[in-house]
Amino acid sequence: MYHISVLTGRQDEDDFGERLRDMARVEYCSSMNEDIMADRMKDTDVIICKSEKLTSSLIDRLDDLKLIVILSTRSENVDLEAASKKGILVVNNTSYCVDDIADHTCAMILALIRQLPEYQSDIRSNSRWEYGTISWPIHRVSDNLIGLVGFGHVGRAVAFRLQAFGCKIQAYDPFVSEKVMMEHRVRPVDFDKLLQTSDVVSLHMPLDETTKYIFQDEQFEQMKKGAIFVNCCRGGLVDEASLYHAVDDGHIRSAALDVLSMEHPSPMLLKMIARPEFLLTPNVSFHSVEADQQVHNDAEHYIRLFLSGQYQDLPVVPVREGTGKF
Repeated sequence: MYHISVLTGRQDEDDFGERLRDMARVEYCSSMNEDIMADRMKDTDVIICKSEKLTSSLIDRLDDLKLIVILSTRSENVDLEAASKKGILVVNNTSYCVDDIADHTCAMILALIRQLPEYQSDIRSNSRWEYGTISWPIHRVSDNLIGLVGFGHVGRAVAFRLQAFGCKIQAYDPFVSEKVMMEHRVRPVDFDKLLQTSDVVSLHMPLDETTKYIFQDEQFEQMKKGAIFVNCCRGGLVDEASLYHAVDDGHIRSAALDVLSMEHPSPMLLKMIARPEFLLTPNVSFHSVEADQQVHNDAEHYIRLFLSGQYQDLPVVPVREGTGKF
């Protein structure tokens, strides 16, 4: 019988023990000291994780490990090179929560274009029921040029949804060909042009050493006066202090954030909460009952495919060798 280690630490919610008991011994092993983890997982065949770190030093000590299943679209928590060197397959779920994040992103974009947070704040704070109390004019949704920084699965889903509203879409992504973008009726542009011409800038990119704090004072200064900024992607991409100052001085009209660099009470968060120009949600864009069900169903499916030798149908994460940098 195979040995599967689950690192998510949510045995009350993750029912893999019940799902896979016909073919494997399932053990829940919450993240802890690497020595303890290596000892508990010394004969494990499959690891199920989400954001838990699997470092090269840990992977090197797991001689029986054959498969790592990540309950996420991301994979930066796993040392892919170390896994590849040992012949360990790493799979993630590239379709998990794509619809949810895209829906949330578009909801935020539409809310900011129509100035819903500002008018609701005005009604609540000033008891006014009147158009024109907000300094910026409202433009028709279809008249907005949407700029997507990153054009992977979520970026494409956002483009598809906003095209239904008549929006024109442009995108920058050094890892996606111009042909692919044009097939999706999206205009490929360089990063500078996207910033300078987009009415709305929305982020859909990975967080790594080349993209950390890629949006700072310089990038916000390049954006059109009165533009809207949206980040439902990764908090570490944005210097929120720079964003706040860009909104405070009137250059950026409004911003919507589902993620922050530090997601706990801070002076900067409190300042943004106090401003109606900021629409904030607490990292909920990827959540839905359906998404949670899907990621567990798919993980079970991937494990059964692997253990039955059907490797060709697995969404294996490649060791990334990009063609450019963000």
